[in-house]
Amino acid sequence: MASDVADCHGFVEPEDGFADDDLLSPEDVNLALAGGMTPSRSFLETVDFESELGPVDPFEESFAEISAHEIVQVIADGDRVGRPIIVIYAYRLPPRRDFDHAQFLRYLQHILDKLVDLDYTIVYFHYGLRSHNKPPVKWLFQAYKILDRRYKKNLKALYVVHPTRFIRILWSLFKPFISGKFEDKFHYVMCIDELEQALTVSRLNLPKPIRDHDETFFGNFEKARNSPRRNRGPRNSLAFPLQFIMAHHPDSDIPPVVQYLIEFLEQHALDMEGVFRKSANIGSIKRLQERINRGEKVDFVNDPEYRDNTPVACLQASVLLKTFFRSLGEPLLTNALYPKLVELADIPKNEKLPAIKQIIKLLPRENYVLLKAIVRFLTKVADHSKTNLMNANNLSVVFGPNLTWPTNQQVPITQLNNLNNFCYRLIVDYDKSLSHDPCDIPDSISTILVP
Repeated sequence: MASDVADCHGFVEPEDGFADDDLLSPEDVNLALAGGMTPSRSFLETVDFESELGPVDPFEESFAEISAHEIVQVIADGDRVGRPIIVIYAYRLPPRRDFDHAQFLRYLQHILDKLVDLDYTIVYFHYGLRSHNKPPVKWLFQAYKILDRRYKKNLKALYVVHPTRFIRILWSLFKPFISGKFEDKFHYVMCIDELEQALTVSRLNLPKPIRDHDETFFGNFEKARNSPRRNRGPRNSLAFPLQFIMAHHPDSDIPPVVQYLIEFLEQHALDMEGVFRKSANIGSIKRLQERINRGEKVDFVNDPEYRDNTPVACLQASVLLKTFFRSLGEPLLTNALYPKLVELADIPKNEKLPAIKQIIKLLPRENYVLLKAIVRFLTKVADHSKTNLMNANNLSVVFGPNLTWPTNQQVPITQLNNLNNFCYRLIVDYDKSLSHDPCDIPDSISTILVP
């Protein structure tokens, strides 16, 4: 059966204000028999549902009407190891009679196609699914078939938040057709507080109906989340603003933890296949973060768990480096400069480099120095792409969101390519784009952007 994120003893049935009995009709329960389905692992691989979805090419179709409902949102670097998160809200599903579920499935494909080559996570908020807006169970079978192995392979976790009896019944219907590997990725999450153990919930910008539901039935999560953090020191810390970290390291050009990670990776990981592309165990990375935030030194060469285990050390060091940039509170390129990054999409190719240089000049000095250090390192990684398979394009897909994705607003998925392209240009044009003297960079972005 699906696993829990926290140490919850089995499935706990919440009272959510509406009857689950209305969600499954007798036709749904008898779907397998009525449709001639044979419960077998190969069923979804042999029955062809594509013809029922129509001949529309999803890449030529307008999804403006579907996307306006905001059922699906994408957080580019949402979880603790840098994986994009696809968030789905059931309460935003329109009434079934007014909604084109076939087009909605094509819309899901359209979104996933932008992320399918990356490891990614799905978070599904079940609250608000009622009898009038639930998708047909047959459609769910179609979705499982259409979203085939290509989409499931890099799915690392599927969290179902606020599950009810309907989910348990639905799982029993699907279980004969679900592979063991997929089952291992499925997690019940009873409340938002549990979800925090897997990812940083604040990055999801959860809508008020979800937060209100969680607070009503599972306690005041916001109060707990905003409580003062204990046992954290600034010396080598993650999850602190860059200016705060550097204020405690006046003799360092960049945060010491970043300096150490770059030096270690330069010595040991430049030829590691898929460096920065591979994900590490969430628990291991969380423990490393906790050690660093307590002021403990992590030695990827001599610590017992890494001695004679360089591949694991390189993997965890690479993920920790990505985690640092996601933990700053805002991207290294700052929230204030995000509108200027958006404007780059409309600038002609031959004018992009000067525009990028102008944006970089607006960075606070600490941000600029750190950006230059990380991009210089990424150029070295790209120089070894024949062995590590991480060229500038692949690195930009991984680091683009980590360096640019704003934390103070929702960003359309259409901007992802633009932000990644900005990172790509930084890497391939490093000598031209990051050639400023740090003394020419202002102490604060507010000296330029604020009248």
